[in-house]
Amino acid sequence: MKFFIVGLGNFGATLSVKLTSMGHEVIGADINMSKVEAFKNRITHTVAMDCTDVHNLNSLPLTEMDIVVVAIGEDFAASVLVTALLKQMKVKKLIGRAFNDTHRTVIEALGVDELLLPEQDSAEKVAKRLTIPQVENSYEICDESAMLELRIPQRFYYQRLSETGFSSSKSLKVVAYVHVENEKSLLGHSRKVKKLELDVHPDKELQPGDHLILIGNVKELKKILSR
Repeated sequence: MKFFIVGLGNFGATLSVKLTSMGHEVIGADINMSKVEAFKNRITHTVAMDCTDVHNLNSLPLTEMDIVVVAIGEDFAASVLVTALLKQMKVKKLIGRAFNDTHRTVIEALGVDELLLPEQDSAEKVAKRLTIPQVENSYEICDESAMLELRIPQRFYYQRLSETGFSSSKSLKVVAYVHVENEKSLLGHSRKVKKLELDVHPDKELQPGDHLILIGNVKELKKILSR
């Protein structure tokens, strides 16, 4: 996949380096030359530019990018302007990172496709989620392995676990099944409630909306999902 990351602060740089290490092509941009120099050997491509200038953005192959992430830190005006410009340019998928409630409200209004929140979304977790869209949560164990909460893909609905390839893999293990149910509060508000089932039999029938907890090789998971 191809990514364009605007802003090489702590989050943007970590995300860019992680995606590059996973084998994806990344262009990381920042107005600060020292940040660009610091990561030029760890990110596929780095470029020093002011992304609030539409002429600079037009010089990049944005139509080839699968995902664009605006990861600018505390510069409210720059983040909003860059997000607005990228939205106008109709990039395939635009993701914004909000650093306070006001910023969140504004970039949501601009129509980003996905919103990241700093208190919930680490760069490592986001990297896995962007490259495996079905991943709800992840905990990295080492470079190639992780514990993952996976939304059951639609094509596996009503199949037995043994029919999916998850239970037969030597480098990937299903450790739990998560029932996801909608419950209404006393005030009538709907919320999702998760119930964990630890003893998962190969004959378990996978239900729409439920999740699997897996541990093991991330590349093996991608292979199963792409079959």
